[in-house]
Amino acid sequence: MSLLRTLPALLLVAALAVPASASAQVSDKGYEETPKWFTSGLSFGAVWFSDSQLEPTYGTKARFLSKVNFGFVPWSKYMHVEINAGVGFQQFTGTQVFVDDGGDSTGSTMMMTVLPVTVDLLVGLDIFFEQPVVPYGGIGLAMAFWRENETGGGEEYTGDRFGFNGFFGAAILLDALERTRSQHLDVTTGINDAYITVEGRWSDVGTQIRDGVTTTDGLQFGGWSVLGGLKLVY
Repeated sequence: MSLLRTLPALLLVAALAVPASASAQVSDKGYEETPKWFTSGLSFGAVWFSDSQLEPTYGTKARFLSKVNFGFVPWSKYMHVEINAGVGFQQFTGTQVFVDDGGDSTGSTMMMTVLPVTVDLLVGLDIFFEQPVVPYGGIGLAMAFWRENETGGGEEYTGDRFGFNGFFGAAILLDALERTRSQHLDVTTGINDAYITVEGRWSDVGTQIRDGVTTTDGLQFGGWSVLGGLKLVY
């Protein structure tokens, strides 16, 4: 996971470290933008779960989320279209209170681990060459694989949920900061554009299949999330 977290940033730093003379060679020969086929990204943010069943143990505060994304670009002329798959990671603790028949209460520390998975269709408005800000939105499928356990080797519960999500955001182009060096990166490595992304997402992830029947009983992992990150387009 550490390599996936650092790879996009390392590529961007390498681009800025290219000598100016090498960048000038690209400009002297003329620059033609390479086709866009794939994307990768790393983002971090917070999730506010909407399920009240989580509140007694874990409260209502936002929970940290890290996420990696990979995508395919079938179209990128005026309208930028992506088919993306993303995998996230969340882990947080809370206190579960038990009351016995005598009225005495005891607390156990619980740990929740969630792996959210998304498959999305993204559509962005990218009309101009090197457009500085690309607004986008989309819809997709969402899943959550979860594990809850009592720390110290106690009870353990696992499960999965699925549903849908919708999102909107903006991608801010970084190429303008060092245009000739970004062009050199495109020609030598195929990294077409680098963006800072800011995104809001709503998800409804509360359905499960048990004994061949769909049900919404039990924990749900939908809610609002806000993420910011780095995105590379190849």
